[in-house]
Amino acid sequence: MLTTANRPHRSLQTRIIAIVVAMVAIAVVSQVLARFTAAPPQARVVAVDPQQPTVGDLDQGSTTLGSTDGSVAGISADADIARIRADIAFWGARVTRDRDDFISSNRLGAAEIELARSTGDLSAYLAAENAFDITLKRDPTNSAALGYKGSVLVSLHRFTDAAALARDVLARVPGDPVSLATLGDAELELGNISEARNAFDQVNRITPSAATAGRLGHLAFITGDPVTAVSDSRAATVASLNEGSEGERLAFYQYQLADVLISTGDRAGAAKAYAAALADAPNSFLAHSGLARVAAANGDLTEGIRQLTAAIDIVPQPEFLARRGDLYTMRAKPGDAKLAAADYATVEAIAKLAGEAASVYDRTLSLYLANHDLDAARAVTLAQNELVLRKDVYGFDAAAWALLKDGRASDADAAMTSALAFGTQDAKVYYHAGMIDIALGRTAQARTMLERSLALDPSFDPFQAVKARAALAKLP
Repeated sequence: MLTTANRPHRSLQTRIIAIVVAMVAIAVVSQVLARFTAAPPQARVVAVDPQQPTVGDLDQGSTTLGSTDGSVAGISADADIARIRADIAFWGARVTRDRDDFISSNRLGAAEIELARSTGDLSAYLAAENAFDITLKRDPTNSAALGYKGSVLVSLHRFTDAAALARDVLARVPGDPVSLATLGDAELELGNISEARNAFDQVNRITPSAATAGRLGHLAFITGDPVTAVSDSRAATVASLNEGSEGERLAFYQYQLADVLISTGDRAGAAKAYAAALADAPNSFLAHSGLARVAAANGDLTEGIRQLTAAIDIVPQPEFLARRGDLYTMRAKPGDAKLAAADYATVEAIAKLAGEAASVYDRTLSLYLANHDLDAARAVTLAQNELVLRKDVYGFDAAAWALLKDGRASDADAAMTSALAFGTQDAKVYYHAGMIDIALGRTAQARTMLERSLALDPSFDPFQAVKARAALAKLP
């Protein structure tokens, strides 16, 4: 049997035409609707019954799963997607017959969101927005449609629109938890920390839940409080269990906890949480990507490739493809260079095929270009275009990195100063800051930043971590 690490690619360029991926933020937003928004009457909530794979001894750094080919016995992602598409066809036909049937248009939109979450197809989010707009044309105050639409807008990175929609609802219904959560999500992505904190605190006072704990944990990480970030993320997993979550929803909180753990230096703890997420939802591409991150940081490039291949087989996200290409490049076995080139080519193909939602990929593509010393001017344009509205820590960081690669170290330094002002303790940001310091001749600062990056989380990017070590070794 071919393993996922060595079997041939399955015509990824062809698959990309139908499956264009959304970013990880999609999962965050969906959780609040699962907790706060009532589903349309009689709507089904489908949860996969996980067939737990055997997990290796994670205390010893092993992330090998019992299944060697990336499959999970008893689980069929294709069957579940077929079921979702059948639901879309059914509710879509009802809406076509009667556009005043708001129950059907809401169900259609919910099914499109489920498809987007299962496949990463951005066009499904656009279709969902259209379905909810049909409802809102008939009933502008329909709470389910407004709540779902807010999540769609955030998923499509239309943060200003999402914030405006949430404020409109809050003007009519002060304290509406869904709108407060959407507002907080949007404001955080826009870099408005105090507004985001205010919204999240209000939600937590009104309806404490796994969703609010997860949001507060993410906010704590962004604002440089790793202890609270870990504590709140753990609380989210406990609350999710108490709320009766299972499958993908429960797995999401395990994944979020794992991401916080690995980003704050606890790789072993992260490995366990990623594995728990995969046990809860065997088709979780997020969990596979997290296990790949652990494996690569542990020096097991083949296992990292295997896990990324499993993730890509579920959702070919640009970041996964870029990272797998890097691991192929680092492993450098016969044929790996060709495989890496194919992955890199597909990263750009995804962005080109995203159509009107292509801006979702601006930051990812900018970082990809800068990381690989490709078209630095374009990397700058992509990062700065997004930074016009989305002034968060990672927006400034992406702009700084692109500007450095474009030979504009002083401009990069100004952008990095804004990024560091958030206080976020992120190894990638520290690495970029250290490389800017080198370009500006600030040797002591460069050493501090690079050492901090590698000590905190060398898993931030295995390919760039190698460059960080090389740069550090050259410092006088």
